[in-house]
Amino acid sequence: MRNGIGSEYSSKENSLAVNKDNLQAGKMLYAKNCSSCHGLSGNGDGPAGKNLNPRPANIANFSKMPMATDGYLFWTISEGGIPIQTAMPAFRSSLKEEEIWKIIIYLRDM
Repeated sequence: MRNGIGSEYSSKENSLAVNKDNLQAGKMLYAKNCSSCHGLSGNGDGPAGKNLNPRPANIANFSKMPMATDGYLFWTISEGGIPIQTAMPAFRSSLKEEEIWKIIIYLRDM
């Protein structure tokens, strides 16, 4: 966050509807791609993240902070920890844009 969000992400906004289908899809995508490090509840306590330094973020709380804009969350998931030097993998090649937005819908509902 200290380095700022990439300009191509700063104005991104989620245009997907917050509905049962997108929420359920986001939950499944989160479980498959994120929970091993961030934990099932998003508390940063997943088994794969226990030995990481820094530890995985408590994404359940962070996703509700004012600084966690749609663009910021999309940037973080897409680029992973590369810009901020953490072990989080970049998902820009493995997840479609719509899938990332569905994960963000789920994060905001945690």
